[in-house]
Amino acid sequence: MACLSLKPCCEADDETKIASDAFTGIWSSHYQQTFIYLIIQPNQKAVFALLDQGYSFGEVPWIPAKNGIIVRGFPMLRLWQTNQPDRCKVRMQEIPPEMTNDTFVKFPLSFYMTRQQDHLPAALAELEIPKDWHGANPPSDFDRMVGKPRVVNLK
Repeated sequence: MACLSLKPCCEADDETKIASDAFTGIWSSHYQQTFIYLIIQPNQKAVFALLDQGYSFGEVPWIPAKNGIIVRGFPMLRLWQTNQPDRCKVRMQEIPPEMTNDTFVKFPLSFYMTRQQDHLPAALAELEIPKDWHGANPPSDFDRMVGKPRVVNLK
């Protein structure tokens, strides 16, 4: 009987584990109108988003590697630490031209990604949460209001 395991395919030494932990966060890069976003989570999962003539995104695994991590998306990405904590070096797996489109095929195979550091502005962080949002159920008019555009007075 075959048994599938969701455990990582390799055990990381302490040095590799510390390096891989340094990647937790939101990373992005772009080339012309193509954007790649990675949300690296500490549980060896990542959200991989590709915006190019549409979009694709999903949750993918990552594994620790020497001085970085490997994101097992499509395409696969190898990330290396740099001396700047909010910048990493990336090598992307080459995809055959017939498996992609005319813009993504031009995306460089080697590039940098930047960790996003824009935090919620203090004024927004101080906004009070509406009182009815603390309840267990949605508002009574929720079903009636689903999909209805807001009425806005633009002057």
